[in-house]
Amino acid sequence: MKKSVCTALCLVVALAAAAFAGDEKKAAQQPQMDPAAMQAMMTAMSPGEHHEHMKKLAGNHTYTMKMWMDPSAPPQESAGKRTSEFLLGGRFLQEKYSGTFMGMPFEGIGILGYDNVKKEYVGTWIDNMSTGIMTSHGTCDKGSWTMTGESTDPMTGKSWTSRSVVKLVDDNTFVMEMYAPGPDGKEFKMMEMTCKKAAM
Repeated sequence: MKKSVCTALCLVVALAAAAFAGDEKKAAQQPQMDPAAMQAMMTAMSPGEHHEHMKKLAGNHTYTMKMWMDPSAPPQESAGKRTSEFLLGGRFLQEKYSGTFMGMPFEGIGILGYDNVKKEYVGTWIDNMSTGIMTSHGTCDKGSWTMTGESTDPMTGKSWTSRSVVKLVDDNTFVMEMYAPGPDGKEFKMMEMTCKKAAM
């Protein structure tokens, strides 16, 4: 009886050793990531100075907005609140706007980030005045972001391009202006929004 138990134990140990040796062999055969590829991946995924710079736009704000539907007409004016916070470990800034526009409730959500691979700022925008998504890309120089946005014109169904500029006025204030082609094809300022920090 003792001999059979001993034999069984020896068999278990032998099988375990064989399995462990097999796992080591498989691990040795698995391809290892090239150090250069690993470094490129780490650089692509890590927040850097550009993400740090976006912190100047973070926080809670109140805003006042002017919107020109026609360059020759007076602007529509409205006001509301803006809240923003960083997502995914400081990689993206999420902005939420709520207020009124042309007497109707208005809500909008923007995402701003910096693409380390493309080496440019990138963004998206959605709101309750549309079912589409506007995408944008651009640069930042001396505290001023310039972004080119692309969306679809609801009147023509064609791609529509706009240009937005965000300027830091001081630690508590920034202004965003949006420009688009007018009826004559020339660019005009269609929106101006002033955001001021506020406790909410």
